[in-house]
Amino acid sequence: MLKLKSILVLASLAAVLAVGASVAVAAKLPQPVLGAWKFADGAGFTLKKSGSKVLLTNFHTPISCEGTTIKATVLGSRALTVFTRGGYSTWGVGKNVGGEAEPTPAQVKAGGKTYKGEFSMIWNYEDPAHSVLGASISFDGCRTELLSARPK
Repeated sequence: MLKLKSILVLASLAAVLAVGASVAVAAKLPQPVLGAWKFADGAGFTLKKSGSKVLLTNFHTPISCEGTTIKATVLGSRALTVFTRGGYSTWGVGKNVGGEAEPTPAQVKAGGKTYKGEFSMIWNYEDPAHSVLGASISFDGCRTELLSARPK
């Protein structure tokens, strides 16, 4: 019986330490640089602080759809959340699926119309304060993937 209690105490201690470790990882994660960010192809967005949260706003990109290039803008703001994979953490917007950002519903304005679409973005695990790994936006049969954004 004493062995069983010892095992239960050790298991409880391990669980507490594991929770503490994940909180510590999130605490060490550097906040991304606030302000304007840009992708190589003219796309960009803004990060701003709202209380304790960092919000992504004004995401815009040129997108080629049905042979025409138009400007698409994700309406509203999105709070950045912590994504963790293999012991590393980064920032992301979208549904966290195993440390990857899967698209979530978004309103997209393009060509003077507003569409129901999807949007996701994930920061670079190696440099989450200064580098976006990729983003995706889709609406009304149009879709684009963007790579590598940095602060202006």
